Amino acid sequence: MEINTAGKHTLHGLNFYLSYFDDIAKLLPREDYCFIVGGWVRDRILGEEIGYNVDVDFLTTADPVELAKKLAEKLGGHFFVFEKKGFLIKRPVVASVVLHLPPYRYRFDFSPLRGKDLEKALVEDLKERDFTANAMAVSLDDVLSIGAKQTIVYDPTGGIKDLERGLLRPVSLENLKKDPVRILRGFRIAIERDLKLTEDFYEFVRENPALVLKSAPERITHELFKIMKEDRSHEVIRELYRYRVLESIIPQIGELRKVKDQGEHHVYPLDEHTLMTLKYLEDILKKKEEFLSGELLSELGKLRVLGEFTDLELLKWGALLHDIGKPRTFRIREGKVTFYEHDKVGQEIVSKIGKSLRWGEEATRFVGKLVRHHLRPFYLREALKKGQLTKRGMARFWKDCGDVAPHLFLLSLADALASGDEEEDLKALKETINELERFRKELKKSPQKPLLSGHDIMKELGIKPGKLVGEIKRALEEAQLEGRVKTREEALKYAREVYEKLAKVK
Repeated sequence: MEINTAGKHTLHGLNFYLSYFDDIAKLLPREDYCFIVGGWVRDRILGEEIGYNVDVDFLTTADPVELAKKLAEKLGGHFFVFEKKGFLIKRPVVASVVLHLPPYRYRFDFSPLRGKDLEKALVEDLKERDFTANAMAVSLDDVLSIGAKQTIVYDPTGGIKDLERGLLRPVSLENLKKDPVRILRGFRIAIERDLKLTEDFYEFVRENPALVLKSAPERITHELFKIMKEDRSHEVIRELYRYRVLESIIPQIGELRKVKDQGEHHVYPLDEHTLMTLKYLEDILKKKEEFLSGELLSELGKLRVLGEFTDLELLKWGALLHDIGKPRTFRIREGKVTFYEHDKVGQEIVSKIGKSLRWGEEATRFVGKLVRHHLRPFYLREALKKGQLTKRGMARFWKDCGDVAPHLFLLSLADALASGDEEEDLKALKETINELERFRKELKKSPQKPLLSGHDIMKELGIKPGKLVGEIKRALEEAQLEGRVKTREEALKYAREVYEKLAKVK
């Protein structure tokens, strides 16, 4: 490696190439330049494997929006433009292309590079970045040159030297102040890449845990979801909790500290139980084939939210927030700790969190549903242990939770482990999951059409459209699933009985 005083290194034998770079070069106007910057350069220097989630940042003298748009058309990817709000933001417009080729996901971000002196403009841009490890760049031309046996790396802040020491150092604390979402990024990259954050970073965060709130909610959410995408997100979340950054973003998480005693079914205080649930969930996800059938596994990772994330990130949010309603429902009744309806209260809190952080309706609903129903597998486990697991109970579970069932199963296993459940209880939980799966397979083998439609119910009972019709129809569906109603005549009789009961109540 050759180094000069201008902060340029000549690296030998490193390959910064990716096949999609050829497509970008062909679309780039002849008179314009493009540089690869940030994490892609850092990770190639570190020798990291490329992995399934590929992110590459570019600086270009061309119009980044036009370049990204053309690339999206060529690759068949999703194109969007993101505007960073803030007077001090160096690159306010980022044009992105996201390409999904399962199991791979590619994201290419293009930002403008402006200035008469190209090299000076590039160095100034790098000096405005977050961490020295990310403040490095290579020319696209260099990377695509034949063989690319040697590459000039622009490194004005000493990123390579810090990487050699295993350090993740802020370019300057002032840069963190200008764009505080970088604080979240620092914690994430340090865990991802096994780098040690410098003491000045930690001291800065200790003194400014709420500074990140000056960033737009959408950008905070993007960073938090990127954290959840990592295999070791529980370590990052623990650090964010430790330094009180997480509760600055989500105040309800700070309330977890208040509950030290969760009663006889738990071995940890509430906050530690929550963090352990996320940890165990990540352990379970690494070997999920041991817990779920191929059919249920195929339902994981299919939902896409916020452009590039999936229901697997939402599952992790479910783990982090599953007991978020406990601090507000904590009571001591007859000497026992209780949290009645904490699942319902938790769902309401998730709704507020999703709204404030701009998660979008679909993501918010999904996480809220996991929180609302996270106790269902445990109720069914208790029924199984008592020999009282009925077709009715299982049918209700699939009716209410079918779209999140595999997620609930994995969450319940993690929750049980983080509660310190005995081996016998864990075994019973797995048996319950297996029973529920078997029951669903039976239903699929002989799907049952409703014996009466809503129109039939209104006609036969002489009632008008409304909530009552829906309640009768649901009760009838459950009775049919249990085998208590098998013919149209039996269905009519049962519908009248249900109607009379409901009419008396109302």
